[in-house]
Amino acid sequence: MKIDNKKLGEILLRENFVSAKDLEKAEEFAKMHHVGFLEYLLTEEIITHALLGQAIAESYKLPYYDLKTHKPTTEQVLKIPATLARQYRIVLVAEDADTVTIATDFPEQTNISQTMQTLFPNKKIILAYSMEEDIDAAFLYYRKPLETRFGEIIKTQTHVAPEIIEEIFEDALAYNASDIHFEPQEKEILIRFRIDGVLHEAGIIPKEYYDNILNRIKVQAQLRIDEHFAAQDGALRYTKAGGSPIDFRVSILPTLDGEKIVIRLLSQYIRSFTLSDLGLSPLHQKTLEEAAKKPFGMILVTGPTGSGKTTTLYALLKILNSPDANITTIEDPVEYKLIGVNQIQVNTQTKLTFANGLRSILRQDPDVILVGEIRDE
Repeated sequence: MKIDNKKLGEILLRENFVSAKDLEKAEEFAKMHHVGFLEYLLTEEIITHALLGQAIAESYKLPYYDLKTHKPTTEQVLKIPATLARQYRIVLVAEDADTVTIATDFPEQTNISQTMQTLFPNKKIILAYSMEEDIDAAFLYYRKPLETRFGEIIKTQTHVAPEIIEEIFEDALAYNASDIHFEPQEKEILIRFRIDGVLHEAGIIPKEYYDNILNRIKVQAQLRIDEHFAAQDGALRYTKAGGSPIDFRVSILPTLDGEKIVIRLLSQYIRSFTLSDLGLSPLHQKTLEEAAKKPFGMILVTGPTGSGKTTTLYALLKILNSPDANITTIEDPVEYKLIGVNQIQVNTQTKLTFANGLRSILRQDPDVILVGEIRDE
């Protein structure tokens, strides 16, 4: 369960994890850079995610269990039925002859211990606190393989295309995939996810259902359904069950076995990403921050698809984004909207190319420019 920022600040202060001065600076930073105050505390390494979890745990007078460093096994998680686990937001994290340790991000519920006592009648129940995102990650063990779910949907023969698409999107989001590939083959469609830069096979769809799936995605992305021999690019917005809308970028390309779809997931969490979330060493992070704050110069970010180029650049922009800075970007496409930043979308039809756009930006009195691609030598 999410804890609001005001309560989080009070907890961190009360449990002596931050000082009043730290909180004051964090709130000023949040207001100036249009981000959450936690971003400052984490970027400046005043606290870590583990310390944040520990502070919240102490406020509940519970031990903290870090599911990132002590991952439960599939067998442990599945000992609690999925319906109960999701209802009470609980994960079994440890068990011995006499005790069972249950992690939750919602310890305010009064009947967790009693419910668990019926599942483990002769054992002592110990409650621990874990972070919301770590509980969600553990719940992935309850998901059936995509192919099993495809089979169940196909058996019903109703709403096959929309339900298959929804299952694929939900899994891609659950596993933090950066891209979804629909790859036509001779007799089937292979679904693959790119996770942490590596493609993983996710499932197979019988080819006879692909036309409906393809047309539905084309309609949602405002692309032509009567065009089968040209590349098309579009975008759609998907609202996750009980969550906020997420923007997807859609690319369709004709191949010998049919039209291939690749969808880039423009995850909303990128907006709250900081340099400290990117896995840089403290030395490299400091070097990058110092370079970004220099009054002139250029930083080049290069790398393969899905390696985090845009995420890194946006994390830098958030450090530089303040009321006294004129920041302008030119991108194709604009992947994430940033408050307080002037973002320009390349448009070849109006001859707004990277080169022409950059010339125009220089007449706009910029302090910082982000150029999405360098296409000339």
